[in-house]
Amino acid sequence: MPFMPAMASGLACPRCAQGTLDLVANSLRCPACQTRYPFVGTIPCLVPDAPLWHALWLNRLAEFVSDTQATLARWRAEADAAQSQPRTRARIDRVIAASENQRARVEALFEEMGQGQPQLLPTRPEAGSNPLLEFSENLFRDWVWGDKEAELTRALVANLVDQPPGRLAVYGAGAGRLAVDVHQSLAPAETWALDLNPLPLLVAERLVRGETVTLPEFPVAPHGEQDVVIQRDLRCPVAVREGFAFAFADALRPPFAPGSLDTVLTAWFVDATGRDFRETAAAVNRVLRPGGLWVNLGPLRFKESLAQNYTIEEIWDLVASSRFDLGKRGRDDVPYFDSPASGSRRIETVFWFAARKAGEAEPFVSPDDTPSWIADASLPIPMTPQIVAFGRRSVFAGSVISLIDGARSLSEVANEMGRLWGFDSTRILEQLRAFFATLPLDGT
Repeated sequence: MPFMPAMASGLACPRCAQGTLDLVANSLRCPACQTRYPFVGTIPCLVPDAPLWHALWLNRLAEFVSDTQATLARWRAEADAAQSQPRTRARIDRVIAASENQRARVEALFEEMGQGQPQLLPTRPEAGSNPLLEFSENLFRDWVWGDKEAELTRALVANLVDQPPGRLAVYGAGAGRLAVDVHQSLAPAETWALDLNPLPLLVAERLVRGETVTLPEFPVAPHGEQDVVIQRDLRCPVAVREGFAFAFADALRPPFAPGSLDTVLTAWFVDATGRDFRETAAAVNRVLRPGGLWVNLGPLRFKESLAQNYTIEEIWDLVASSRFDLGKRGRDDVPYFDSPASGSRRIETVFWFAARKAGEAEPFVSPDDTPSWIADASLPIPMTPQIVAFGRRSVFAGSVISLIDGARSLSEVANEMGRLWGFDSTRILEQLRAFFATLPLDGT
């Protein structure tokens, strides 16, 4: 579904929060700060720092490809050494072939993000798992075998919406099925489905356009050898109405003007952000018109400190203190990832509420996650103990850290690397920003 220029009305610059956005060539432009937001296919990239977001996810793609190749080599070596029985070897070969297929298909999905450009810097796996495939199971639940779960969730939302949704934003849309179902059944004038992770939206955008996407599914606890790997054809079951759009965006710094939305839907969102719930409530309040509706549903599994690990009663208090009138509220137990091919499934307790904006909430100021010298590449890089220690991890890390003296900025380091090693300094700069943004720098 192509981007409809009329949907740009009401968008606002997520970087300066001042200007409206104009459609210029294959980008949206803020006339106030001159920031351009590119499209990835038909999806606008409306994050405050689009070049950093772009470089981060291409780094993660490169790490995924590298990790997959290393894993496949290890599996082959293990299979050869184990002298497995024929049935076991056949299973291993199927998993290896499907993993190679998955890598190739994921790379193809990222082609429009410029994956064909070579990675000039070595990538470094981030702490924990690579988030690239974090929501891959959601794709199969949403578009293959999860119709029952999708209908239960849609019905919960419908119970909380007591009038036409008007201009709707779905925060943390994931693989997109709920946003599509709500757009089809509740008939909002517009629906914006936002997420930061590119893979689910890159797939969902193709499905909404009427394409079929084939991907291998690896069920968590397969029933038998036929379920270890399953090739799935993902399709959207309906022709999606006009007025629907995906966007890569940070829902806590959303690309909407104040008071420009009629409804905000946060489903399985507030627990996944890792941020103080007060920040979410203030951000939702800001974009809603007076009397606008906030619909929330999902679990309470917060990741913050004990003081911010709120109970549902505390959530209700915080909703009220954020200038909302709390209406319907309750809880239900619903099936979650109930795959027919897997023995692993669960019942999830979902808390839900509907609240109407009764006034303007006080802004909630949270510290920026990105160090200032990464956000602004002209600022000097501080020589912290963390950066010095990182320089001892590898030859590459040491060579980069050797160019940092406490006065040089990332731009200057990129220029020096370009001079010494013949790299394109502009592309090196964005890869350096992404490289340092994944390190545990303790807010330096």
